[in-house]
Amino acid sequence: MLDFLIEVIKTPAIVLGLVALIGLVLQKKSASQVFAGTLKTALGMLVLSAGSGLIVTEILPFVELFTDVFNLNGFATSSEAVVGALQSAIPIVASTSSIIMAVGFLVNVILARFSPLKYIFLTGHMMWILSVVVAFSLYRADYNETMIIAIGSVIQGLMMVILPALAQPMVRKVTGNDNIAIAHLTTLGTVPSAYIGGLLGDKSKSAEDLKLPKSLEIFKDTSISVAIVMGVFYMVVVLLAGPSRVGELSGSTNYILFGIMKALGFTAGILVLLQGIRMFLGELVPAFKGISDKLVPGAIPGLDVPALFGFAPNSLMIGFVTAVAGMLVAMVVSSQVFGAVPLVSIIGAFFTGGIAGILGNATGGRRGAIISGLIYGFLLIFLSAMLSNMFDFSAYGVEGVQHDCIDAMILTMILANPVIGIALIVGVFVILCFFQANRDRNMAKKTDEEKVA
Repeated sequence: MLDFLIEVIKTPAIVLGLVALIGLVLQKKSASQVFAGTLKTALGMLVLSAGSGLIVTEILPFVELFTDVFNLNGFATSSEAVVGALQSAIPIVASTSSIIMAVGFLVNVILARFSPLKYIFLTGHMMWILSVVVAFSLYRADYNETMIIAIGSVIQGLMMVILPALAQPMVRKVTGNDNIAIAHLTTLGTVPSAYIGGLLGDKSKSAEDLKLPKSLEIFKDTSISVAIVMGVFYMVVVLLAGPSRVGELSGSTNYILFGIMKALGFTAGILVLLQGIRMFLGELVPAFKGISDKLVPGAIPGLDVPALFGFAPNSLMIGFVTAVAGMLVAMVVSSQVFGAVPLVSIIGAFFTGGIAGILGNATGGRRGAIISGLIYGFLLIFLSAMLSNMFDFSAYGVEGVQHDCIDAMILTMILANPVIGIALIVGVFVILCFFQANRDRNMAKKTDEEKVA
């Protein structure tokens, strides 16, 4: 039964479909409305996932060619690969992390119900990564199985409200409201990067308001701008790699045509993803009102990062490109400082470097988006190298790969001493609760004054 529940939690379409179902039932909608809303929410998430999968499929040949062309040697970055290997190599981590994931979600709901932080973390694969990181960290500290589960579940629940709360002030600038939050393990990278982008940028000049000559107005179309950016990227690597090397991937397809089609395929993935976002948000946000009104008053759904893509497509592409540049710089610096070279994560640069660009634009305009993307890309690679220098994961069956989720890296570092780490997490939670409660009081006071006026 527990395995079944874990599988449900790890399946985003099912989780969000159930959330929509519960919300619609609580609003006493008709059976047909409940069915339609639940189905469309799940389908929207599946469309989004299909778009994400297509993006990854179309970018992988670029990653391989890019690595060859620039003669890069080092280790890959993928938190999913790291935690998967840890679960396979350490049975106690596999068993305890599953329970932590399930119980931690209940802790999250309880905290959202009774604390000022009203965020419910709904990004399944991030919950999985977080639970394994927590279980592994406590296992390394020689905690027994019962303590790993008990302490780990509390840490899991706390982190699942802390992370969305840290990002929400910036997310609010992007969306203009608190209808959604972002629940992802890159918050401790994107938020500081965007904050610095805000300090050094110019909020009055948004990347989304770029004024182009009439002849270039086609670039305002997301599909056109993405296709051209990726087309340039792909043309550079296929031309430098040459027909024989590209032919190993393209088969009988001409190497230049192969590059063009991969760039267009990537663009198609973006368009599918954006359609999925529109579809599931259109159903989920109104349905979630039932949960907000009945079970957890004021609850805010924490969603995966693509939920923000449609709000600022220009900033997304700026963050993507500049994050790649920041990663390249960090590779050089990391090789000198740590003697370790994490490879550029093109997928990470797009999905989360893009978010750094979106948040950076919200705080500091187009210059903020550029700076935020650069800093985020640098941090991801540099911290990955630092973590590899601090911990020998190869002793636990992890070879040739390191984390690419900054929050997972930082949590692993601070839980190296669990007492200090737990105290820090609880302290951050208390501080965030204080500030949120103060904001809630001010908003309530403002509302009362407006009613009187």
